[in-house]
Amino acid sequence: MNDNNIFKEKTPLVLMVDDVAKNLQVLGTILSKEKYKIAAANNGEQAINIANNIFPDLILLDIMMPGISGYEVCARLKKDPKTKDIPIIFLTAKMEPEDIVKGFEAGAVDYIAKPFNSIELLARVKTHLELKISRDLLKIKNEQLKKLAVTDSMTGLYNHRYIVDTLSERIKEAKRYKQSLSVAMLDIDNFKKVNDNHGHPFGDFVLIRISTIIEETIRKTDIVGRYGGEEYLIIFTNTDKRNAFNTLERIRKSIEKEKWDRGDLVVTVSGGLSELKDEDYSKLIKKADRLLYKAKENGRNRNEI
Repeated sequence: MNDNNIFKEKTPLVLMVDDVAKNLQVLGTILSKEKYKIAAANNGEQAINIANNIFPDLILLDIMMPGISGYEVCARLKKDPKTKDIPIIFLTAKMEPEDIVKGFEAGAVDYIAKPFNSIELLARVKTHLELKISRDLLKIKNEQLKKLAVTDSMTGLYNHRYIVDTLSERIKEAKRYKQSLSVAMLDIDNFKKVNDNHGHPFGDFVLIRISTIIEETIRKTDIVGRYGGEEYLIIFTNTDKRNAFNTLERIRKSIEKEKWDRGDLVVTVSGGLSELKDEDYSKLIKKADRLLYKAKENGRNRNEI
């Protein structure tokens, strides 16, 4: 029974491919000793279809089969971005050096000679499964770290650095393709009073809920980030200020109507919106920020354009 810690993270799935039913039966019996999940195919085309549906952690592949050979199956799987990282071990009686080289050139990671020894087979399978799952787990961890590096931990929005860097890139694209781009700075009105009167945990909840409202209102092509404190920066891609203003108004009205389970508490936001002319990102943000403070001076709960 398999006691390797890495397999506690995921039960490995092995795809067996052989045109001889007896060979599949023997392989299945051996692999079942290690509690691996198994799937089977009896020809090359079927193997490719199954691999693209279940994405196994390892493929045990016979070389000599009717239709397409194991070499071609391997080569086709390695050309497909969805299956190229699945390790493939050839099962074959063809053990001449040129056959082995041909298999490695096709993309195989190992060979097991027929008739195979069960101890050797399990050892090789275990080694390549460990490598595959370790790579998968490392990839997941790296993606998580990458996300943490660009995400505000409280709201789940992009953080200050990422949203500013993204704005800089979007401005370059807008200028290159002569597209419109608008930027909004949004700030929660009297947020200090919310914290003082209802506590910081509730204030955090307000920040999170407003973040959600913004995300639900803007388009998928638009981007929002937490600029700092109770301020948000929204990038409206390929959008002039009039259309962006309509979206900003929907956000403002949705927040104003939100029920907070704190008596008659009403939370509002003010916003400033600027459209790209020929500025860099810092000047465009400053324009939006000046309009935001104009909205504050004009009574709050409003957007200025």
